[in-house]
Amino acid sequence: MDKIETNTVKPQLSITNEGVEHLILNLQEESLLDSKIADVENYMSSNVGKDKTDEEKDELYKEAQVLWYNFVNSLKDAKYNFFLNRAEHKFLTDLILTKLEYDVNTIFFAIELTNTMGGMKDVKYVNDKDVVAFPVNATEITYIYHLISKHKIKGLTKDAYTFSKLLLKIGDISKIFNYYEATSKNLSKDIQDWIVTFDSGVDFETASGSVLQPEA
Repeated sequence: MDKIETNTVKPQLSITNEGVEHLILNLQEESLLDSKIADVENYMSSNVGKDKTDEEKDELYKEAQVLWYNFVNSLKDAKYNFFLNRAEHKFLTDLILTKLEYDVNTIFFAIELTNTMGGMKDVKYVNDKDVVAFPVNATEITYIYHLISKHKIKGLTKDAYTFSKLLLKIGDISKIFNYYEATSKNLSKDIQDWIVTFDSGVDFETASGSVLQPEA
């Protein structure tokens, strides 16, 4: 079986600030996630269920699922660097900690961010240009976006530009998570298509939009 590939393109994993490149997803996290993906792909590429007993086929399927869950759990735990300069940091922390109004639909999101925002608030900047990395997972960045997305700013003020930059940085993190989440869904489908080959006498060729062809 040919090596499985997905039709997703990895987005930019870094930002540039004052001519310096900063990794949103550090090399260790990227390597871990990519290795978990490779584990699933390589396992399916190296194992064929045809002519095996039902018990052996079940074991192959279970092991593929274990490898897939390992990737999903690593993705859930992955941390992304949320880079903020002094203005962005002050705008965000002030907004969430003191300015936003919360209702029954948002209060629990805000409470979930207590530790994250408390840690952010304690950081001191030495100048207005440098950025500081705040580690966040996908859930935290989603909560942050959910809370601030309803905020309104009147006019094209300095705050408006700061707000827009914050949203773009949240978007950069979301693109990376969405890439890996799409990969997890593709891999799940790959596993199901791979299982089909156990009994139907077909070869599985590629993952996304998998092609199933009769054996010669």
